[in-house]
Amino acid sequence: MTISKIEINEYKCNICGYQWINRINGRDGSIPLRCARCKTHNWNRTGGNISGKEKSLRARIRGMKHLYVYIHAFYGGDYCWNDNLVEEFLNLDPRPSTAELKLIICPHGLILGINSRNKYSRKGYVPNPQRPGYMKYDEEEYLKIANKEAQIRLEIMKQIIKERSKR
Repeated sequence: MTISKIEINEYKCNICGYQWINRINGRDGSIPLRCARCKTHNWNRTGGNISGKEKSLRARIRGMKHLYVYIHAFYGGDYCWNDNLVEEFLNLDPRPSTAELKLIICPHGLILGINSRNKYSRKGYVPNPQRPGYMKYDEEEYLKIANKEAQIRLEIMKQIIKERSKR
């Protein structure tokens, strides 16, 4: 009598909970691209589906690259945005929460409050210290403040990544 041990891979969808084995012609197949039941491509992502709100916030953070490229191209100065850090932040596992994403978009301490949605409306305008509540046109000061705000956002991302790596 011969006894053989057979090992196969079983896959489980994190969205719908379905479990299946991927066999092709009696052999173990490659890792599936989609869930066999619900057909989602995100079947093996931890944290489940991405909500519409989260997708929107993620798109706005990615859109900040274009904001700072635009500011750099229009006013000169140093390019201050770090695309690699942004991608590392957005690809954390588990994903950043919506509260953390909102913190990147609207952190405390912003003077201009520019983001990927309003980059053209306040172009070159900074708060006027002689007349509180009014704005004045000052390209150099605008560039300094925009770079400072980019650094604030990047520092928050670094802190979140650092906290996640400690866990």
